[in-house]
Amino acid sequence: PPATLASLNVPADPSGNLSRLSSLTSSSPLLSLLEISPSTGPTPSQLSASLSSHGGNALPSAPPASFASLLVDSIVDDGTVQILIAAALVSLLIGTYSDPATGWIEGAAILSAVAIVALVTAGNDWSKERQFRALDAARADAPDVKVLRGRVTLVRAADVRVGDLVSLEPGDKAPADCVLVGAGGGGLAVDESSLTGEPDAVEKGVGKGEDRFVLSGCNVQRGSGTAVCIAVGPRSQWGAIKLALRSEPANTPLQDKLDVMAAMIGNVGIAAAALTFAALMWIRYKSGSSEPWFQAVLDAFIIAVTIVVVAVPEGLPLAVTISLAFSTKRMLADNNLIRHLQACETMGNATTICSDKTGTLTENKMTVVDSFFGFGKGGGAAADVVFK
Repeated sequence: PPATLASLNVPADPSGNLSRLSSLTSSSPLLSLLEISPSTGPTPSQLSASLSSHGGNALPSAPPASFASLLVDSIVDDGTVQILIAAALVSLLIGTYSDPATGWIEGAAILSAVAIVALVTAGNDWSKERQFRALDAARADAPDVKVLRGRVTLVRAADVRVGDLVSLEPGDKAPADCVLVGAGGGGLAVDESSLTGEPDAVEKGVGKGEDRFVLSGCNVQRGSGTAVCIAVGPRSQWGAIKLALRSEPANTPLQDKLDVMAAMIGNVGIAAAALTFAALMWIRYKSGSSEPWFQAVLDAFIIAVTIVVVAVPEGLPLAVTISLAFSTKRMLADNNLIRHLQACETMGNATTICSDKTGTLTENKMTVVDSFFGFGKGGGAAADVVFK
C-alpha cells in the first residue's frame, strides 16, 4: 500500500527508514510483500495498478501561461500603471469633448506608454518561460533505465513504476527511490552529493544492518545490484524537494517601493485635484459670473484631471521596464538566462550569497590540472599530481 511504502521513505530519517524496513521484512522479503517475482519482475497488470496507486515518475507541471494572461498580469500587478490608465481614460474623454481636434492627444500618449510597458514585460516573460520549459524538458530527458519486466529491457526514466526491478551498475543514476534486493560482492558505493552535498560515497548492501536505500538522482560509483522502486515522481525524496522549491515570485523591493510611491502620488494628486475643484467652484460662486454652471463645472473638472495626470510620472514604469529588459539581454550574453525581469533588480541588491558547494558550484569530479615528474640518479622516479 502507498502508506506502507511512504513510511519507508521519510526524508532526513535514514536510520528510522532502515529500522522500519527491517521490521517490515522480518518475516518475509520485501519482494514477497509486494508480490513481485524476483525472476520476472512485475506483470503488466501490476504495473498498471502501480501507475493508478502511486503515479508516474514525472513531476506535475503547471500549464504554461498564455501571452494574454501575462499581459493582464503586467497591468494588474502594477499600481502605477493602473493610475495611469485611469487618468488617461478620463483625460481622453474630457479632452475629446472639450477639443475634438487635439484634446485626445494627451490621453492617447499616456495609453501608448502604458501599452509599451505591458507589451515589453509580457513579451519578455513569455519568451523566457518558453526557454525555461525547453531547458527543463531537455534536463528531464534522463538516460534509459534497465528494468526487469519478463526480461531485461530498457525504458525511459519517466516510465519507471513503483515495483519495477531496476538494474544498477557503475555510472547509473537511480531513476527513483529504491531499496536494494540484491548486490554483488562488496555491495555498492553511491554518490549522494546531489541530495546531501557530501562528496564521500555511501556504502550500500543487503546484509543485516546495512543501508539498502538508493535514492533518486544518486549515482552508482562502484558495484552492481538490483533494487525495487518504492517511490517515484513527487513521492520520491528528490521530487518532494523540487516541488517544495516551486513558489510564486514575490514582489521585489523596487516593486514594493513603486507601489507605495504610486499610492502616495495618487492620494496626493486626488487630494490636490479635489481642493482645486472646490476652490474654483467657490470662486465661481462668489464672483457672480454669468457663465453657465455646467461650463464652469466642466472647466474646473478638466483642471483637476490635469493636476492628477501631471502628478503621475507616466515615464517611470516605462523607464524601469526598459532598463530591466536591457539588463536581461546583457546577462544573457554571459549565459545567464533570466525568467522574470524583476530578478535582475533582486540580484542587484544581493550582498551575501549562501550556496552549497559540491554539485552546485563544483561538479564533484576531480580533474588533473598539472603534474610534475622527476628522475633520481639511481633510476628512481617521483611524481606530484595536482588536482582541482
